[in-house]
Amino acid sequence: MTDQALLDLLAHRPEEALAELSARYAPLAAAIAGRILPGRSQDVEEVAADVLVALWRAGSSLRLETLRGFVITTARNLAIDRWRLLRRRSEVPLFDDDREDSAFLEQVSLGRLLAEDIRRLSPPDGEIFLRHYLLLESAEEIGRRFGLTVPAVRSRLHRMRKRLQKEVSL
Repeated sequence: MTDQALLDLLAHRPEEALAELSARYAPLAAAIAGRILPGRSQDVEEVAADVLVALWRAGSSLRLETLRGFVITTARNLAIDRWRLLRRRSEVPLFDDDREDSAFLEQVSLGRLLAEDIRRLSPPDGEIFLRHYLLLESAEEIGRRFGLTVPAVRSRLHRMRKRLQKEVSL
């Protein structure tokens, strides 16, 4: 079933669409949540279920071109919310060794202005930024994908953060 057919089913027969939504998007939501909540399978499953509920509630307001982004963003936000709750209970931090990344992630939301700034970054910097902060890939994973060393990835991320922080504060 195509995403368009899925959206049509969701608009007209939402109960029937739930199984297809689960099959198609629960694994993506769980993968994103799993990066934020490693070793917490029950929390990951709950986040994935909550993403499906959000999809179901959004129903006919969803658009084909933003469906996947909706799943990714919702999963990320719900997982971060869950992580914050666990953090208040003295659980493991989001990034074990990079407090600057953690603070930046908590302060910045991917609004329209920031998304436009990210799109303007020279390739592959924009994709590196999104893979790290939206899909929560590690510097090692990104380095392997782009043929870069871990310090090179971290250096690029640092420069992009500084540039985007400067643009956002203007």
